[in-house]
Amino acid sequence: MTITSYGTGAYRAAKPNEFVSSRSQFDDLQRQLVTKKRSETYGNLGIERRTSLDVASKLSSIESWLSGIQLGTVNVDLQTKAVESYAKMTAESRNDMRSNTYVPSASGRSSPQTLAEEKFKQTIDLLSTQVNGRYLFSGRTSDVNPVASYSEIMNGDGAGRDGLSTLIAQRKQADVGVAGLGRLLLGGAAGTPNATITEDSTVYGLKLAGATSSSAAITATLNAGPPKEIALTVASQPAVGDVIRIKFDLPDGTQHEIELKAAAPGATPQPGKTFEIGADANATAAALRTTIGQAVATEAATILPSASAMATAKNFFAATDANPPLRVPGPPYDTATVAPTPGTAANTVLWYKGDQGTDPARTTATVQVDKGQAVAVGARANENAFQTGLAAFAVLANETFPQADPNSQARYEAMVERAREKLGFDNTTQKPAEIITELGTAKSAMAQAKERHAATKNQLVSLADSIENVSTEEVATQILALQNTLQASYQVTSILSKLSLTNYL
Repeated sequence: MTITSYGTGAYRAAKPNEFVSSRSQFDDLQRQLVTKKRSETYGNLGIERRTSLDVASKLSSIESWLSGIQLGTVNVDLQTKAVESYAKMTAESRNDMRSNTYVPSASGRSSPQTLAEEKFKQTIDLLSTQVNGRYLFSGRTSDVNPVASYSEIMNGDGAGRDGLSTLIAQRKQADVGVAGLGRLLLGGAAGTPNATITEDSTVYGLKLAGATSSSAAITATLNAGPPKEIALTVASQPAVGDVIRIKFDLPDGTQHEIELKAAAPGATPQPGKTFEIGADANATAAALRTTIGQAVATEAATILPSASAMATAKNFFAATDANPPLRVPGPPYDTATVAPTPGTAANTVLWYKGDQGTDPARTTATVQVDKGQAVAVGARANENAFQTGLAAFAVLANETFPQADPNSQARYEAMVERAREKLGFDNTTQKPAEIITELGTAKSAMAQAKERHAATKNQLVSLADSIENVSTEEVATQILALQNTLQASYQVTSILSKLSLTNYL
């Protein structure tokens, strides 16, 4: 009789793969204990693998957005610091350039001018800021330094391209003219009661804008021309204190008015300000013509050069590849009659080399912070707020006021007035604060997205952990239970392997 289940060699009928399976399960539990992961592949997660894969995809997107936000925040911080520094420098220069502060110097330049030159150079450095090879004020051409060097901007590149200093000098010559009267012709025949002022050029110099007389004794008429002309007629003797006002349009878009006041017979006239009432109307007209000539010459030597320099600088910094700086045809320049024409890439420096699109500067660079949200963080060095300040800095750095020149103080005051006005950023001009506000808004949007993603990430990580991770205590318990089962199985198998009919009986 044979007992099949316990007969000799019956252990061979046991299923060896059960031991292999238990051993494999034991090895897997040990791996889980070390890695804390339920499975090495998504396939072994069962039906929950879909959820796990979806969570992994979402986490990957969030990590990508958070990485972009981190870099974008660094860039915006640097841009904001640069614009804040620039705004501070413009405010300091405006405060330095107060009226009635002219002090003659051997160099012909004041301390505020020297400081303005340094601020000009610092602004150029700020607008050349780069991070990881990306220029932050170059718009879409982030691999291009958007700003030429100070020396190149002011003095040219030494290869035939003129800088701003040359363009200013040429425009001044064209505006002031050979006779130093701002391209105006003074007339009125001797022995007549007439005085006239006529424009010599329709393009350059002082432009006649109007004339008035406070006295019925003197008539003032503006004739539209061309050429424009102001005619003054002394019909009878004016009273002491009567005033004639003549208004000029200047190259930079501003206006200036001169006042000519009638002085008593025998009084010493103030050059360019008063005219003596003569013995008759003809004598009074002669005195008036002399005073007009003095006043116009002073205007052309003081107010006009500063206005001419500012107009040239403003145009220079507004230039683009498609719209190069305007230049006076010449030489000669002091007799030029043809309107300024665009320079070329071969003869004129272009200070801005970055992206020259017409779309808003902020849209030239974006940071994707969410599936349907991109934050605009771009900037261009040629934004209007920068053009305005750079033009003022450049004029301040360029002009000189020799001690020996009797017009230096008046010309300095005229320059100060224009520089202060530019550095004040009026309501028609973009202000540095506007750029700072827009960048601050972008930073705030990125910070909000980062906070939102961080909260979402924590929830997704918790969900993924519940699916993919294991409890150390649970795994340890399973290992212990499996060890006990294996040990018992090995012992039973060992006993069965030794079992025979003799031992059984």
